[in-house]
Amino acid sequence: MRRHNIKKGQRYTFLSIVLIGIVVVILLSLVYYNSLKGMVERHYGDFKVLTIREAFENALKNVSIQPSGFGVVTVTGIDEMNNVYTARITKEGLVSIVVGNEITQNLEDLYKAIYAKAFYNLVLTHPIADFESSAPKNVLNYLSDVEYDYFQENGREYVVLVGKDESGRTIQIIYNISKVNGKISIIAEKVFVNGKLLSDAEKRIFLAKVYKKSIEYDLLEVVKNSFLKDYPGVSIGEVFSKLNNARWTIKDESRKMVEFNGMDVIEGKETVITIGFKIDENGETIVSYALLNGQDVDKESIPYLVSYLYSRYSNLDKNKDVDKYKQIIFSTKIPNSTKTFGELFTEYSKNDQWNIEYAIDSVKLIVTAQTAKNDKFYLEFIFKKDGVYLAKAVLNGVEEKFDILTAKVLASGKVVESTPVQEGISPEGVDKVQKVKSGKIVKYSSFINNEEAFRSYLKNPTWAYDKEKDRVILTGVGKYGTRNWNFTFVFDLYFGREPVLENMYMDGITVIDEVSDYIVSKIFKVDTLGNNLVELVKNSIFISKTYEEILGPMGWKIDRNNDRVLYTSDNLQITFAVEPAGQVKVVQVFYNGENWTTRSYDVLKTLENGGSLTSLEQPQQKLQQKPIETKRENVNPVSGETAIEQPSSVEPEEPQDQPTIPQYGQF
Repeated sequence: MRRHNIKKGQRYTFLSIVLIGIVVVILLSLVYYNSLKGMVERHYGDFKVLTIREAFENALKNVSIQPSGFGVVTVTGIDEMNNVYTARITKEGLVSIVVGNEITQNLEDLYKAIYAKAFYNLVLTHPIADFESSAPKNVLNYLSDVEYDYFQENGREYVVLVGKDESGRTIQIIYNISKVNGKISIIAEKVFVNGKLLSDAEKRIFLAKVYKKSIEYDLLEVVKNSFLKDYPGVSIGEVFSKLNNARWTIKDESRKMVEFNGMDVIEGKETVITIGFKIDENGETIVSYALLNGQDVDKESIPYLVSYLYSRYSNLDKNKDVDKYKQIIFSTKIPNSTKTFGELFTEYSKNDQWNIEYAIDSVKLIVTAQTAKNDKFYLEFIFKKDGVYLAKAVLNGVEEKFDILTAKVLASGKVVESTPVQEGISPEGVDKVQKVKSGKIVKYSSFINNEEAFRSYLKNPTWAYDKEKDRVILTGVGKYGTRNWNFTFVFDLYFGREPVLENMYMDGITVIDEVSDYIVSKIFKVDTLGNNLVELVKNSIFISKTYEEILGPMGWKIDRNNDRVLYTSDNLQITFAVEPAGQVKVVQVFYNGENWTTRSYDVLKTLENGGSLTSLEQPQQKLQQKPIETKRENVNPVSGETAIEQPSSVEPEEPQDQPTIPQYGQF
């Protein structure tokens, strides 16, 4: 056998050629692989945030990418039910997907389902903006029966999660998902609770509870910008922030409790005032507790402390408070007399003028008036937690014992003449008019009789008798809503003794029962009589549905100052007027703090059709929520969250020594 010797130089040349060939093959493979990779890094259709690869990798498990012939790439993955998805992407960008062994006939819908699942999983695996330190899956600890869907709006892409919280409320959280500098960004843009949009501050508090993050700043802002029920005209922050050294802190985040501390000079001494505010289960801010120099204020005295602070640091409606306390006085018997204070001030005195003074633990009501003989007298009433006291009585500049002063006022005789009665009435008619005047159609009213009640409401009241119909007629001018009306009240005597209101007319219009009952409730100051006015509005039909069906059963009340029915939600306020004959009119609409009255029809029509008011907002400013088809996600309900604990009641402090006040007797 012959041996061929290869020279050393030739061996090196051969090895170099082999190595170069290997490198070329590797480079060509890398180029080919990168070209394949580029084919799956494309976006499909209008789905612009995630590439095809990212959609599959975030929606499915065990995802692999393999070449499948020249210019074709295959992407495979498996869902939770072990269904195999195989997508073929060509160099020209054509896509086909096979599930199991079946080629899908509706590629767009199938890809959207995969894409929606990818978005859903991103929400559960990537922290959302402002809650980067929290666990994304906490949302599944808060919500049960979770469903999700994907939609696009104004070129942006969203996924919405829908579920139930532990109290059974329907929660919708709308997340916008985008890429910022190549990284996924998730923002919870809107939150709906039972269909009502939360404000930005309320949304942050809600999300903080879901994602277990401190909500200090937002909770403080919500409390400071809210209103106490008895003081709707000025926010809590506007009043209390005016105190010296005002400080706001979180007392108990889980129970939504905020504590205020400030300084005020009370009775010449600097006093530290502490007020605990709480957002209750109805979303209203209430005063939970109060302290003065660290000493508890008992619950019965807290309203006096609050009214004192509002009187000092806001434009408090003192006339409203005067009327409230006057009614308490008017319905009370005069000590050592058979008459009431209502009779004393409406029949036995004139030119009465009332004023009110506030203290941290009481309210003082002051009245000056004249007797029938023009003697001047002065009375002070003190309202405290344990009752009302007669504090001072002065007649013609000389302090008197109270029973002596009242006896002298009553002895001076009546100064208020009886309401005019039509002339020429028969003795029978006069008798029946008197029976109606001295009777009382609302037995539990604080007024002593019908005459007194109607005289407080009507201008120029005149009583008459209709002999032909055997009815007592009262006419006069009274205010309802925004204008004065000519009222006519028709009374009958039940079995000749008990007066009953048979009919009511306003400018000649027959008044329906709900409006009539409401007006009677105003006249006799018994609010519960007029509550059916709300039910009338709720049950009135807009086009095809009632207002209650459109707006829901909650959030309704009567504005008795303006004779209006109000519907209020977190972002919507609608004011309704009810005409005497029962017509219901929308007179004012506010949405997100803006006046939308001119668009009231569009607002109600949209809601009646089940739409969202975001559809009426400017696209560049607001997100319009579209109707969604939800996809069921099997998530087991979680019941581990602790229910919100109610604040413990503040135990009353032991009685303190009070400044000596001349007291002629409690009543």
